[in-house]
Formats: sequence, C-alpha cells, structure tokens
Amino acid sequence: MDWIERWTQEDRGRFRTGIVRARHRLADSGLFCDPALEELIETHPRELLDIAVMDEDGSSRSWTDMAPGARGGAELLEGARQGRVWMNLRQAFNIHPEYRALLGAVFAELRALHPRFRPDVIKGGLLISAPGARVPFHIDRTDTMLWHLRGKKRVYVYPRSAPVLNEADVEAVLMHPFSDDLPYRSEFDRRARVFDLEPGEVLCWPVHTPHRVVNLDGLNVSMATEYACADVRVRNHAMMFNGLMRRRFGLTPSIDESRGLGLAARAGLGLAARKLKLLPKPDAPAPEAAPGGEPLISAMGEAGHSGA
Repeated sequence: MDWIERWTQEDRGRFRTGIVRARHRLADSGLFCDPALEELIETHPRELLDIAVMDEDGSSRSWTDMAPGARGGAELLEGARQGRVWMNLRQAFNIHPEYRALLGAVFAELRALHPRFRPDVIKGGLLISAPGARVPFHIDRTDTMLWHLRGKKRVYVYPRSAPVLNEADVEAVLMHPFSDDLPYRSEFDRRARVFDLEPGEVLCWPVHTPHRVVNLDGLNVSMATEYACADVRVRNHAMMFNGLMRRRFGLTPSIDESRGLGLAARAGLGLAARKLKLLPKPDAPAPEAAPGGEPLISAMGEAGHSGA
C-alpha cells in the first residue's frame, strides 16, 4: 500500500526547504481507532509517556506535568477527550512492532521520492490531545513532520526571520536541556501562514521554523516524526558555538557567515563545548508537578472547547 498521496513535483522541490502540505492514508492501518489507542497507551512504557494539563490561556507557562500513575489506557484516552490534556507517547513508532513497521514503510516511501534523503535516526511519537488544547510558540531542534489522523487542528507557521525569530533565540533553544519555547507576541500572527489540518493530511516545514498549534474540534491524534540528518547536526552544533561566543564574550556571530570548513570548525567546537558542559543554559520555567492521585478528568475541569 502507498501511504503517502499527492506528493507533487512542487512538494519534492520544497521538502526540507519550504512548507509542504500533502495527503496520507495512515488511518487505513487501523492503528488509530479507540481500542487500538487504548491498548497502545496501556502497553507503552510509563517513562516515555508525557502528560500535560493546560490552564485556560494555553500559554507556554501554563503547562502542568502529570504522572500517569496506575491509570489505564481507557481512562487516559477519556481524559484527553474530555479535558485539557496533551499526551505524547514518545517513540511509540520505534517501540511497538506494528507502529514501527508503519513508520518504516512511510519513510521508505519518502526515500523513494527523494533519493538523496538519508536520515540517520528516525523517531515517531503519537500525540493525543483534547479539543481546544494548545501547543505554545516554539521551534524544534530537528526536522519534523506532523501526520494528522483524527480531529481538526490549526497550525500557525511563522517565518524564520526577524522580528519573529533571530539567531540568538535559536541558540538559546539549542543550548537549553529541555525548553523549546520562544518569546511570543500576538502581532507575529500577521506574518504567519495558517493551516487547518483535517485527518489524512501531513504538514512539514524547514528545521527551526517557529510554529504553534491550536486544536479546533474533536479528540486530536497525530503522528509526529523527527529525523536527524548530518546537515542539521552540523548547523546545530555551529549555532551552539555561536551562542557561547555571544553570551560569554559579547560577540555577534552569524551562522550565515560560515561556509564549508568554517561551518564544520564551528560545529566541532560547539560539540566539544557541549560535551565539556561549557555552554551557558538560558533560564526556562520549570515544570510544575500535579498530584499523581488526582482523577484525570477532574484535574481538567470542564474544559471542552475552551481553548486550553
């Protein structure tokens, strides 16, 4: 079966350099109906299951981490359906055999479409989130693709340029151990491209592209894939070195100044600085733990479509 549909010649030209919106048939696998999701949540390693509860404003500082405890798959899925819950089953498509096979088949098709596309590491997580749940304004550290499966989701994709984004912002994310959030201002939305995703659509953009997500309707289910390519690793480590130079010595380096050996040299120095723990760590809000024994749905309140 061909899992990817409508991947045009224009999409081939834009892949990894621009925004691509295409169609897929992953729902035909039968792996994303309620019984399958309940079983997946039930059997997924608890240490790889992230659950966040969001306050009414859905801002980057309103997330509260919540331990799954002994809750079963049906209860957790119902909490996502009725509350303000965002769940990430990290590496679900690398651990569970049926899901791993699907991920492999999808990326085999991508490699066939793009013969020079050779990612080193491919990871796939399953995102399950409530109607109205929001993911704040952020960038990803690697290339990502969002394969939407259930519900309706609005994605705001912003330019990788000032005033929305500058290199210091990217450096701060790359140097921080866990926070991908960026400073957000509502006027940025005038520069965004907005995509309302329906089930069966995939959306991807160049690495380090700022974006945020708002669920519009229904229980939202998406496969989020990330992959590592050599060019992005080199760029990331070079930007870490630039961040060190900017913050420790007051310099104003630019990634665009470096090409070829210069870029590789900065990357090598950035990697060494990271391993030696010489990189400064910008401040970020620490996650706030929720009571582990609190019933999941009552912890959400009466969220529904309130934009949590």
